[in-house]
Amino acid sequence: MEGLTKELAASIAQNPDVMIRKSRVWRLPIIRLDVTYDRVKRLKMDILMKMLLFAFQQSEIRRAATLADMLSVEELFVSDLIDKMQRTGLTLLGKKGYVLTPKGFDYLEKGIFEEALDGGQTQIFYSPAHGDYRLAENEHPPADERLTVYRYAVEKSGERERMLELLAKEMNSTEEGFQILISGIADFEELDTDYVACIEFQLFDRKQDIFYARVWNTGTREWDETLEKQIEERELVDWREAMEAEVEAAEKV
Repeated sequence: MEGLTKELAASIAQNPDVMIRKSRVWRLPIIRLDVTYDRVKRLKMDILMKMLLFAFQQSEIRRAATLADMLSVEELFVSDLIDKMQRTGLTLLGKKGYVLTPKGFDYLEKGIFEEALDGGQTQIFYSPAHGDYRLAENEHPPADERLTVYRYAVEKSGERERMLELLAKEMNSTEEGFQILISGIADFEELDTDYVACIEFQLFDRKQDIFYARVWNTGTREWDETLEKQIEERELVDWREAMEAEVEAAEKV
């Protein structure tokens, strides 16, 4: 970490107007989440299913045999399809016969059908300080336990909607004739809290007469604007007052 700090400081020092007032190293908490999710297979509705749904809209039908005769299709095939539509919530059997549910009307209008698949499981890294979620694919180097925890760390539980957005973005796929979609978060559990080392610099630009922060996040391997803004919002006034006090004390010597 010392070598990286020196390397970053040398990079900053390439601008002769910028002075490094202070530097420090601390660790940022990252929560590891174990997530189970639901999946569906989405495809275009076949012609026979459309015909059955249209028939339920127009007529009072209670028996698969009636539809089979109307459509000249084997009764067993029609019966299996009706069972499938009931399981997926497209139809239900009322007093006068099969009727479409709101979901059935919606699917018929869109011409799609979704079939539930086996769910999956994965792990997600969640940074409360950023409100950021990432798949736990690339391990980051562990931070030294002796480092202090980020002074503006927050405690906040994971949000299902944000996890669903991430998984949908990373895992939804399109095959020939159908899509595999992440349809929901079934459950999630917070596992261990990992920590990522961050290197912070308190900087003063003599030419522009401004203070600002730079924070190198070793997890992402880049400068972290979110953490920099959090620090600046809370500390810039104190940094200026401290420098002015130093100048005033020096002038009295």
